[in-house]
Amino acid sequence: MPVAIRNQQRLHKVATARLKKLAQRALDLVAVGRDEPPARPKPAGDPAGRPHRAQSKCNLSLVLMDDAGIRKLNRDFHHTDAPTDVLSFDYGGGELEVIVNVERAFDVAEQYRNTASRELALYIVHGILHLHSHDDVTPAKRRRMRAAQQRLLKTLLSRRKSIGVAVCRRLG
Repeated sequence: MPVAIRNQQRLHKVATARLKKLAQRALDLVAVGRDEPPARPKPAGDPAGRPHRAQSKCNLSLVLMDDAGIRKLNRDFHHTDAPTDVLSFDYGGGELEVIVNVERAFDVAEQYRNTASRELALYIVHGILHLHSHDDVTPAKRRRMRAAQQRLLKTLLSRRKSIGVAVCRRLG
């Protein structure tokens, strides 16, 4: 599944190649069921005990935006006139899009004493999970989705910390 990235914000410098690599790795992990807890007992033919998912031929567009840009999309598509952290769209025919708010990532990271890089990684993973049938509209579904996010982030950020760390900095 190829990933294309477009940086439509100019507030922060972002290492797009690293974010693209993180998104690709997250897609690969979701495709083999790493967002799900290990199955018990282990199915035949899968030594890791995880369900397999068919990897379809899809294209993912990862778009980096600021508050103003994502607010307009959120208003147009979700009828909510406010910025958000991430939007996901499945246009059909294998065309997928995850739009992340870089400005929000910096603000939230500062508020929670996190890094903007890790916050962006969270937004990307969250958007990808939405594209793979995860939902967060009820408390139970929200718990399940957060657990899947944490499993993916732990794998993504521990395997090679440089993928998710130091991918962006404030300009000016």
